[in-house]
Amino acid sequence: MKIIIIGGVAAGATCATNIRKISDKDQIILLEKGRDTSFKNCEIPYYLSYMVEDKEDLIARKPDEFKKKNNIDARNFSEVVKINREEKFVKVKDLRENKSYKESYDKLIIATGASPFIPDSIKGLDKERENVFKVENVVDVENIRKYIKDHNAKKIIVNGAGFIGIESAENLKELDLDISLVVRTRVLGNIDEELAGFVEENISKHINLIKNDEIVKVDDQKLIFKSGKEKSYDVLINAIGVRPNSKIAKEAGLKLTKSGAIETDRNLKTNDADIYAIGDVIEVYNPLTKTKAKLNLAWPAHRQAKFVARHIKGLGQKSPSFIGSFALRSFDMNVASTGLSKKQLDSAKIPYKSTLITHNDSVNILPYSKPMNMKISFDPYTGKIYGFQAVGEGDVVKRVDIVAGLIGMGADIYDLYDTEISYQPIYSTPEDALNTLASQAIDIFEGKIKNIEIPKFQEKKDEFIIVDVREKEEFEKSHIKNAINIPVGKINPDYFKNKNKYLIYCQSGRRAKTVVNNLQKEGLENIYYLEGSMNYLEKYQKTMGVNILQ
Repeated sequence: MKIIIIGGVAAGATCATNIRKISDKDQIILLEKGRDTSFKNCEIPYYLSYMVEDKEDLIARKPDEFKKKNNIDARNFSEVVKINREEKFVKVKDLRENKSYKESYDKLIIATGASPFIPDSIKGLDKERENVFKVENVVDVENIRKYIKDHNAKKIIVNGAGFIGIESAENLKELDLDISLVVRTRVLGNIDEELAGFVEENISKHINLIKNDEIVKVDDQKLIFKSGKEKSYDVLINAIGVRPNSKIAKEAGLKLTKSGAIETDRNLKTNDADIYAIGDVIEVYNPLTKTKAKLNLAWPAHRQAKFVARHIKGLGQKSPSFIGSFALRSFDMNVASTGLSKKQLDSAKIPYKSTLITHNDSVNILPYSKPMNMKISFDPYTGKIYGFQAVGEGDVVKRVDIVAGLIGMGADIYDLYDTEISYQPIYSTPEDALNTLASQAIDIFEGKIKNIEIPKFQEKKDEFIIVDVREKEEFEKSHIKNAINIPVGKINPDYFKNKNKYLIYCQSGRRAKTVVNNLQKEGLENIYYLEGSMNYLEKYQKTMGVNILQ
């Protein structure tokens, strides 16, 4: 069998080597239009800070190594410009020789990935500018590093606050440069608003975060924003987002989704039985929503590649599905998530409840104990876990990985509560943060605590008398508008024995939960708990631009 793979980076290279592991007889041709095959996409921002000093360390396998180690014909600078499905060949342009040739195939795998895009709303980028860059491959970060060094560039503006934008900004800050990060609304749209505020606050401690604005024009020495503000710059890095490289598939008559990705079935076949597609150029199936969506992450791409390698050789395997687990380091804060976010749950019209806690990752009397801010979402009828997110200086990634495994098995909040997590004071607490979070979720699920989530607070606040149970000095510094102050020590159950509904909050949530529990023991059913309390409200107000506190 002759197999051609278009795209020689993560998904394509992995698929090629895994086919070879299964079969020595197949002819495998790997076509990559760029200079480098099989480079380490996720590591390239760390070349900017010299954490990765040598660009060669970013290349996992060069074309000659594919031939020597795997008997794979890997060709760089080879762009596929046409797919002829009827005659089963691709037209390849050799970018070094500027010559084209045909290459026949029995099976074709498209792994062309996704590339950064520039919105039409940004004027001035219709011509080449030597100080405007993207971060897509090794050549890009080489060029950025060289330009900064050669021109003694100091003012760097990163446009976009997703994974690539934040990682690029963090690494460039290591060079002691003046870094600004521009975001049109808020950072990291794939985590919920309550947690995004912690990330934004942390970023603002290290660099200049420009929020609720966007670049509309690029001149030689300055950027013009929608607000009318102007800012000088030495280097601009565009990291707004990516779009699937599906043009060649569309021109060949392969079906695309509404997002422009190549449409595939559960076995990652296109509407042509001899053509597969994998990686960032497709949408993936999510077992929680039972729908497909884009998921530009490394783990799914590698998983798809290994699946197709087996499927193309007739080996059985469960069709891949993905819940979207990711981790990110943002300066000295860790960010991780698995499963469905609030945005995804709302979009899919899935009923859910959620709860928040702040908890240390290890015993708090130890000097390296760090806080974690965590949120779990679950089915209000069954308790099935839908999603979990965490941000903080503590080890949030460990907790997200645990919950990811549970979600994959269809676990509920009781399963999470009973999850046995290894304990030693350096690594955890006697009852781990996850067990504590699950316990709180169970109280909500069983109706022991009635909670109001922060995003719903705005629309529901007029239904309640809002009670701040912190001390007077705390209340006077800042509090929710129209709240009354009754410190914990002065709470009298008789005050609440009426037809009014009361919403209780404090600073971190602990005192408020104690008050709510005590009042409910008195038989009061008109008492509600505000999720997250002031710690989360303060961040949420800044992130969302709402006016909740005074």
